Amino acid sequence: NSLKTVHGGLRYLQHGDLRRMRESIRERAMLLRTAPHLVRPLPFVIPTYGHGLRSKAVMRTALLLNDVVGFDRNAGVDEERRIPPGRVIGREEVRAMIPDLESRGLTGGAVWYDCQIANTERLALAYLRAAVEDGAVCANYVEATRLLLRDGRVHGLQARDQLTGDSFDIQSRMVLNAAGPWVDRLLQTVPGARNVRRFHPSKAMNLVTRRLYGDHAIGFTVPTEFRDSDALLNKGTRLFFVVPWKGFSLIGTRHFPYQGDPDDFRITEDDIDVFLGEINMACPSAGLSRKDVLAVLGGLLPEVPRPGPREVQLVKHSRVYDHASEGAAGLISAVGVKWTTARLTAEEAVDLVERRLRPNSAPRHPRERPLPGADMDHLDRSPARGEVPPGVSPGAMRHLLDDYGSASSEVLGYIRADPSLGTELVPGCPVIGAEVVYGVEREMAQQLDDLVLRRTELAAGGHPGGAALLRCAELMGAVLGWSQERRQAEIARTEAALRQSLAVTSS
Repeated sequence: NSLKTVHGGLRYLQHGDLRRMRESIRERAMLLRTAPHLVRPLPFVIPTYGHGLRSKAVMRTALLLNDVVGFDRNAGVDEERRIPPGRVIGREEVRAMIPDLESRGLTGGAVWYDCQIANTERLALAYLRAAVEDGAVCANYVEATRLLLRDGRVHGLQARDQLTGDSFDIQSRMVLNAAGPWVDRLLQTVPGARNVRRFHPSKAMNLVTRRLYGDHAIGFTVPTEFRDSDALLNKGTRLFFVVPWKGFSLIGTRHFPYQGDPDDFRITEDDIDVFLGEINMACPSAGLSRKDVLAVLGGLLPEVPRPGPREVQLVKHSRVYDHASEGAAGLISAVGVKWTTARLTAEEAVDLVERRLRPNSAPRHPRERPLPGADMDHLDRSPARGEVPPGVSPGAMRHLLDDYGSASSEVLGYIRADPSLGTELVPGCPVIGAEVVYGVEREMAQQLDDLVLRRTELAAGGHPGGAALLRCAELMGAVLGWSQERRQAEIARTEAALRQSLAVTSS
């Protein structure tokens, strides 16, 4: 689950948390430098009202402070990807962006820029590929089942091959536990750590709907009794955004309390109805109904534990834990909170691992370099004539450049060998057959649901349809040697995964 934004922390001003703003601004700039094919500036707008905390004057001051704190926001960033300064706009300009906006007390709007990740899965894959190119060994479909402990020290873990069911041990001097909502499950084998929870889950959801507005992300407020105990200023409202994405609108993020096991996580119809009601209350012109919800993205985020029914208050800072004092030397756990600073959390965790492995060595600072796919001189350029194989539509080529960057040439190589792979799999969706084969041969996809949900954008707007799943199963089966029975089984599992992951059914 993700709203697919990389933000500089404008809202942290209400907490007076300049340190977190600076971290976010630096990491946002780094992503613009290292993954410019996937991360681009996106304008955000919030209407202003009256003379209080939502007024033009207050927002003008906030935007000015944001620009001052982010004085170096464009350091080393290509001119086409730079973040402009914030500004306030007039009443009529806001009304042109947001039809039927509540006009009582409306004074104008505040405009600032953050960034959008076009495809979060492909950004994660770019990080993985960079790690492999630096010597890491990655193994998909391998589950960590328990830690191996001896004399108060972790010396590896027991793992299970999910494709074959085989179990085996992995010996290591250090283990870094980055299992997200499952981080505590792995710690159950550590006597001194099992009674302390590091991840208190809350349910988060974003809706994918038909396109509602233009090219700006629009912020709306919903009245609530929620008070952020860390905020210097409490507005008494909850804020959500309607974000333009891939021809759709992405709306979120809505948080709900969650008490269950991570394996049992589900977004319910009641959750969707509650959020739809709030959206239509805040922006009646949207007029959304359940049939307008094309997909539901859900996940678990760490929250501040509080007893009894309550509004969710998310953990604001990532945490890295050294378990040596709990009888598990050689074990470190990391709990992150957002995409924007995920790389920084990873760097902190890896630095701690290195200090434990080499306590007398001087700290090393990683050299920044573009992620795989980002080594293009002009990412917005049209491919030269002759670079695109016949049959690949302009829309499909634009999609390849946006999602794969310079690695799109590797995808195109499959089409030169088999021109039929240049065909789009679903009318109106730019995903082509070559991406399926590429995901299998180059990105460790061995199951159909993995390919559909985490390698391609086939399910970006909901269920891609039975014909698309059948075509993908045929392409994967040809590479992996699947029988007809195996193909049908993969389609059935993918249908179940789509119901669970997207809360949608086939149209």
